[in-house]
Amino acid sequence: MQAEINKQVELVQVLLYLADEQEHTVQYLENKIYSKSISDWFKSYKAHAAVKTTKKLITENNFFHIRPLRAVLDMKNILQDDLHEFNLWAEETVRFAEESRFDDFFGTQNNYYAGILDYVNSCDFDTWIAYIENYFKSKPDEFHLIICPIAGNYGFGILHGEKKIAYTVRCMPRYDKNGKPDNRFDFFAMGIAHEYAHCFVNPIVEGNTELLKNHVQFFESHKNMPKSYNTDYAVMNEYLVRAFQIRFMEENRRLFPEFDISAEYKRQRESFIFIDKFIALLKEFEKSELQFPEFYTKNIERIIDGIVGKDGKQIIAQI
Repeated sequence: MQAEINKQVELVQVLLYLADEQEHTVQYLENKIYSKSISDWFKSYKAHAAVKTTKKLITENNFFHIRPLRAVLDMKNILQDDLHEFNLWAEETVRFAEESRFDDFFGTQNNYYAGILDYVNSCDFDTWIAYIENYFKSKPDEFHLIICPIAGNYGFGILHGEKKIAYTVRCMPRYDKNGKPDNRFDFFAMGIAHEYAHCFVNPIVEGNTELLKNHVQFFESHKNMPKSYNTDYAVMNEYLVRAFQIRFMEENRRLFPEFDISAEYKRQRESFIFIDKFIALLKEFEKSELQFPEFYTKNIERIIDGIVGKDGKQIIAQI
């Protein structure tokens, strides 16, 4: 498979950039080349209705993370639904694209985009993606690996009719302290494993939140959890995909001989203090014949009870 740079994704990233709410949107502004290109082309459109609406949605309706990506990739359906909460935003976004000549801007970046894609498409995506799909014993009807120069990293699915489409959005290129592209494809691969895993993990965790309700002590025992994971199901999603990314790197160590897996364990334990228990859980899954949804629903409470006793007091010490 080949990675792509998606015009719709870049359109919504321009709106998020112009909305100037980086505390929420957290775009990769270290990419000064692309940021300047956006600023130069769209500087006279910061007061456009689409930008104002985007800003309002960000501050009042949590329009960040995967929500704007889902919206822009589902734009056709949103425009056809007058009652959709993003219908007005979609109409204004179409008008913004026309009035700002967004297609022309996208065209001026073709050489830049081509350079990024030449760089990343040297990676063995087929091997990486096949491993992930075989691991979860499932695959969507379509999978799109999208490279975005100014934002990432996200993994999510969209249902179009009966078709399940999965997306992973990765930010590339990343720049080192000297402003040069970082050639570390091991972290790039691990990020793809992490984000694509969300497409398999999130629907199961979020569809069975009742399994987490009786385990308040487990979630409250985390003191260094990033504030963006502000729900129990979000923490559980992250535990599972972070455990999986470690298994991905361990099982594919021949592809990434310079990757320091010990350092990755240490990094994850800082916030996800019981990550080893979830890695052990995934090793059980690897030996199981069950599909992931059934395995998760049958085993997740057993694992949590093994970390925090049913009386809510016996917390295993942080490793």
